[in-house]
Amino acid sequence: MRKAIVHILIGAAVIVMVFMGLWQLDRLDTKQKLNQEVQERTAAAPLPIEEVVAVNDLWEIGGSLEFRRVTATGKYRDQDNVLIRNRSLNGAPGYWLLTPLLIEEDLAVIVNRGWIPLSAEDFSPESVGGVRISGLIRETTEASGLQKSDRADGVLESFGRVDLKRYQEQLSYKIYPVFIQLESQEPENQDQGIPLKLEIPNFDDGPHLNYAVQWFCFAAVFAIGYPVVLWRNNKKAGGKNKHSEIPIDYL
Repeated sequence: MRKAIVHILIGAAVIVMVFMGLWQLDRLDTKQKLNQEVQERTAAAPLPIEEVVAVNDLWEIGGSLEFRRVTATGKYRDQDNVLIRNRSLNGAPGYWLLTPLLIEEDLAVIVNRGWIPLSAEDFSPESVGGVRISGLIRETTEASGLQKSDRADGVLESFGRVDLKRYQEQLSYKIYPVFIQLESQEPENQDQGIPLKLEIPNFDDGPHLNYAVQWFCFAAVFAIGYPVVLWRNNKKAGGKNKHSEIPIDYL
């Protein structure tokens, strides 16, 4: 009975390991398809944001358009800047600087103008009047799990994340349900060297293939190694049970 339970446990372990390996391969396939979609979006010619996103679209629309290149023309509302806390660059602590770009009198798109160091918390870019920008569509984020939400009342000068819903509450004009990660701007106004534009995220396949190989190796070790161990133990046990061929009178 005890041996039967051990056999069942080992068999179940092998099945689970194979399943985990297949699950990692499925995640790899999903990641590769998503990366392909993102590459196609970033490779497409930039379009005016008005042609890509509708103002009345849901806040969650960014997921299907994220990393699409768009352009926008307008004037920055520097008085409505906010900082996104706890953003590092090459190991240095700092912020992201977000500014509404007023496209029409009552409509703006939020622009992530880049990273500034912790010591430049009071930094404000020089006004340059009208600008034409190009960048990547990024989606809004909200607190999830154990994350702490930003204060719900008042006008905030910094957020824990790019929460466009919360940002909208402290603005007197409407904003798009996505924001733009700035790539280029005409005319430039970075004489002070900041903010530093953010790089495009690296879209690799991740560690899923390595994890799948590891799970399959573990399954092979158990599936092959356990029967070998049983065979050796049985062989040893059989040798001990053999009768001596030496005549008992001789002993």
